[in-house]
Amino acid sequence: MRGARGCRPEVSVIYPCHNEAGGIGQCVGRAMDALRGAGLDGEVVVIDNASSDGSAGIAAGHGARVIHEPSKGYGFAVRRGLSEARGETIVMLDADGTYPEEMIPDFVREVRERGADLVCGNRFGCAAGPQAMPWLNRHLGNPLLSTMARWVFKVPLRDIHCGMRAMRRTAVGAMRLRASGMELATEMIVKASDRNLRVSEIAIPYRPRIGTSKLRRFRDGWRHVEYMLVLSPTVFLLWPGLALLAVGCAIQVLLVAGPRDVLFRTWDVHTNLAGLAASLVGATMIGLAFVNIALARLLDLPSRHSPMARRIAAWGEGPLRAIGVTVALSGLAAWALVLVRWLASGFGALSAIPVLTLATSLLVAGLEWLTAAFLARMIQDYEGASRAPRDDGR
Repeated sequence: MRGARGCRPEVSVIYPCHNEAGGIGQCVGRAMDALRGAGLDGEVVVIDNASSDGSAGIAAGHGARVIHEPSKGYGFAVRRGLSEARGETIVMLDADGTYPEEMIPDFVREVRERGADLVCGNRFGCAAGPQAMPWLNRHLGNPLLSTMARWVFKVPLRDIHCGMRAMRRTAVGAMRLRASGMELATEMIVKASDRNLRVSEIAIPYRPRIGTSKLRRFRDGWRHVEYMLVLSPTVFLLWPGLALLAVGCAIQVLLVAGPRDVLFRTWDVHTNLAGLAASLVGATMIGLAFVNIALARLLDLPSRHSPMARRIAAWGEGPLRAIGVTVALSGLAAWALVLVRWLASGFGALSAIPVLTLATSLLVAGLEWLTAAFLARMIQDYEGASRAPRDDGR
């Protein structure tokens, strides 16, 4: 293969690898056979991610170009591989023998002949042996997370975690990947959709892995969930926060004049406290949503799926600050009114819990939104400073 002799190849096949001595040699050999069999001019690049079992030497012995990436993490390894790959089409696979290297030409054709920018494998499109994927992963984890991604980000894929993918070199630059761990798989798909890249899927068989799995099912699964939460501040923070705030304040307003019979129950101080809790949690979620939106803009995270997030980012922190001041002053005025009445009564008995809970909701919500506006402004100032041309006298 010409790529092995230092010239620029057509296709780069990359393997992130951490202690995969049992399978890396077979994977590299099958990848080279697939490239040769299809007449593709290519290279195989193995990113050794701090392996201690001789994986790098085995890969080099089978003809791969080995790159050492000392920062541990799937995301670090994949990003290093994408930056080191020289081909115009890049195919990535895992080094554990689970993916069908013989289908590399199919992925390349999907990019070069059918116009896809990113091609993902679909492990649920073909029959797999019972040992290939754990039951929880196959029937709960992967389907649940893939469904979540389709719902939130409108990504038309059944298997968002498949590690066999192909992409154009230009698509790699457009996605500007940043994740360090397993969540890079989600980041890649979400950003491809956000950048209006053409994403397609190919059904692939899935084999039992060679060696011991490095996947931590719950930790890595949560990292994917957490990443999707970060990318969806309006879905998971803003709208639920507004709903909680509205319900909590409505309950407190209803009970300002005293206990009421609602739904065959007497709503009194305990219901009022529940309304206070709901309003405070809602106010916190709204403030976090605004900070999240500002941070997403700074980090160049996707936003196309959320028109509301785009509008909030365009408005800046000004409206939130104005609302925060108004709401905080309203709560402070209610507190002051209660204190004046207490002073006028000669510091006597005071029955104003419903008014004080509502005043507290308003005061705390306003202060939280002022804090969120302050943080958003700091983020925006940092964004502006980082993008401004440097004046260093040269």
